[in-house]
Amino acid sequence: MARTQKTAATLGRYTARQRAIESLAIAAFAVLAGWSLVRLGRALDSPMQGSVVAAALVCGWLAADLFSGLVHWGLDSWGSVHTPVLGPHFIRPFREHHWDPKAMTQHDFVETNGASCIASLPVLAATAALPLASTGPLFLQALLLFTALGVLLTNQCHKWAHMPAERIPPAARMAQGCRLILRPEVHHRHHVRPFDSHYCTASGWLNHPLETLGFFRTLERLIAGCSRTALRHDDL
Repeated sequence: MARTQKTAATLGRYTARQRAIESLAIAAFAVLAGWSLVRLGRALDSPMQGSVVAAALVCGWLAADLFSGLVHWGLDSWGSVHTPVLGPHFIRPFREHHWDPKAMTQHDFVETNGASCIASLPVLAATAALPLASTGPLFLQALLLFTALGVLLTNQCHKWAHMPAERIPPAARMAQGCRLILRPEVHHRHHVRPFDSHYCTASGWLNHPLETLGFFRTLERLIAGCSRTALRHDDL
C-alpha cells in the first residue's frame, strides 16, 4: 500500500480533465481521418496510383514505428511528470508503465489511445487539406495519413504485447505471429532496467537496427553536448 501511495503521489493520476481532452481528440481524429480517407479514395484513378498508395502504406507503418520509438525514448529520457503540458498527458503514462507494465492492459480505448490521437491531429489536419492533383502530393497525403493511423495503433499494439495470449483478439494474435505488429518477446527487452532499449512499439521492426547502430545513445550524446539538460533519473 505504501509503495502504491508513493507511486501515485510521484507520478500523478489520470484525471477527468485529461479524459475529456483525449475524448475530444479521438472524435476529431475520427472525423479528420475519415475525411482524408474519402479524399484519397476519390483521387485514385489508375492502377499506378494504387501502387503508390500501397507503397505509402508500408512507408507509413515504418514511419509510425520510428515515431513511436523517438517519442518513447524522449518521454522516458527527458523531463518529468511535472513538466507543463507534456508531463501529465504524455510523460506520466510512460513512467507509470515502467513501474507497473500490466496497468495499461486495464485501460480502456480512451486512456490507451487518447494521447496518440492528440499527437496525430496536426498531421491529419494536413491530410484533410492537401491538394491531390498529381502523384507526388497523393503519395505525401497517403504517407502522412497512414503514419497517423499507424501512430494511433502504436499504443494498442503495445498494450497487446503485455496482455495474456487468451485476451488478445485473434486477428491481433495472428498479426503478432506474422511479425506485422509488436511481439511480446521483442518488447519485453525494454522492461529491463534501466529501460533504455527497444523503444519502438508499432511493428517493432526498427528496434534491432536502431540498437545495432546505437541510434538513441548517439542522440543522447548530441543533446548532452549541445545543452546542460541531463537524462532523467528513475522517478521512484
